[in-house]
Amino acid sequence: MFALLFAIGLVGIKSSDYRDVSSLKNLEYKAYVTVKGRPVSLSGTYLLRVGDTLFLVKGYGSYAVASRVSGPRFGSDDSYAVFILEGQDGHTKILALYSATTFKTLYGGSPAVSSRIVVEGTYDPALEAVLLDPSTGSRVAGPYSVLLVSKIFEGCHESYKAPAGRVEG
Repeated sequence: MFALLFAIGLVGIKSSDYRDVSSLKNLEYKAYVTVKGRPVSLSGTYLLRVGDTLFLVKGYGSYAVASRVSGPRFGSDDSYAVFILEGQDGHTKILALYSATTFKTLYGGSPAVSSRIVVEGTYDPALEAVLLDPSTGSRVAGPYSVLLVSKIFEGCHESYKAPAGRVEG
């Protein structure tokens, strides 16, 4: 009986319709959310400013890795996997941060990121993130509201077969 209920629960979770990133544009307060979005390509090297904290970011396509270089510690880690997630409306984008330590442990550091990611975590529309040119300090992209991710439900699980290697430090 337990196995049957467990299987039904898994089917329900897998088939549930997650809230799209674009639905967050009307959310004006900090909240724990589960959302889906399309990862925007991040290639190259940037600085990322989240509040008063500055990170050095190296992009790998569908995600990037950010390492803290100055300012107070943000969240529970000094380095993060970074995703810019776009909603179905094509305009709403958020910056999702996931502990790089956890990311490397679960996905091997060189994830095969799919065209849709489903994440859960604390969304804070008051916390602003911007990508900066490392040589000039000028804004390249953003501002984005921030989602501090606690779980990835879909989008990186193809990575279990991927070799480790990209997330350093």
